[in-house]
Amino acid sequence: EKSLRSEEAITEGLRSVWQVMLESMYTGCHTEGTLPGGLNVRRRAFDSHKTLIGDSQYSTTEEWVEAIRNTEVKFRQILKWVSCFALAVNEVNASLGRVVTAPTNGSAGVIPAVMMYYMVIENHKATFADVRQFLLVAGEIGSLFKKGATISAAMGGCQAEIGVSSAMAAGALTELMGGTPDQVLMASEIAMEHHL
Repeated sequence: EKSLRSEEAITEGLRSVWQVMLESMYTGCHTEGTLPGGLNVRRRAFDSHKTLIGDSQYSTTEEWVEAIRNTEVKFRQILKWVSCFALAVNEVNASLGRVVTAPTNGSAGVIPAVMMYYMVIENHKATFADVRQFLLVAGEIGSLFKKGATISAAMGGCQAEIGVSSAMAAGALTELMGGTPDQVLMASEIAMEHHL
């Protein structure tokens, strides 16, 4: 990345990417009703989020992150939160909202959901430095798939889309949890293997 951009440009680009991811999760969690398109598909992230967040008060995405950190998250709720974040992004995508293709629009919810899990459940002291590292590692893993195979569902099916995003997220989360480079790659491989 440094051969193409300055350190500052990389950081600002990643900050912009994370902001869009955060806003898409926030928007999806706070928009009720049905998705456009005439099939009358009810939005589910709103109800799920409402149940999980409780009576917490906030007015910005930053306050929202803190509000989630301050809720008591029981073990059985962890996957509900992660699913809520991913579903929120997918609903924003389905309603023609702004999301980050990570690596594709169809799988755009995985990367932000796993990063958000790390920030609000796993490590309450996580900062943008953690987000930056997560996105850099996830991006590199994604580029390995793009160069060596495909990320296109049209060419490689669901494994190319959701499998790659899951591999990217698994590797990046392992990095933030202190994994070695070998462990990062093993986590990515295991995630991809389970999408066969």
